[in-house]
Amino acid sequence: MKREDIVGVYRQLGEDAVNAAGEITYTNNQRASQIMYSPDGYIGVISAPAGRKKVSGSDGRTDLNGATVEERAEAASGITCYAGHYELKEGAVHHHIEMALNPNLIGQTMIRRVHLDGADLTLSSVPDKDGNYRRIRWRKV
Repeated sequence: MKREDIVGVYRQLGEDAVNAAGEITYTNNQRASQIMYSPDGYIGVISAPAGRKKVSGSDGRTDLNGATVEERAEAASGITCYAGHYELKEGAVHHHIEMALNPNLIGQTMIRRVHLDGADLTLSSVPDKDGNYRRIRWRKV
């Protein structure tokens, strides 16, 4: 796979947990998510639970600083948000995280196995010691 094969903007169709026998043990199709791969090697990801409640005090703001502490905590709960650069190696994409909502991710590399079928992209985690993995299904917009 080459970089130009993966370049684009994708919206999430769903995510699954898969056991070592290949059986789906969990499915979630209730997320609002987007991943973007640029031609020059940058990536951006935002994933949020669908149907989040609006917060107070944030009209016209791009941050949550006008919301209450409780509203900020609830708004951030379940969010995955990071950006950085990517590279393709041996059938996998390596997300090198340079900034993230979760500061513990900064400097980490997330490796995802890649399957591309037309406009559909599937990213799967490396299996754990028991052979279980998570996969996210995306469609190019």
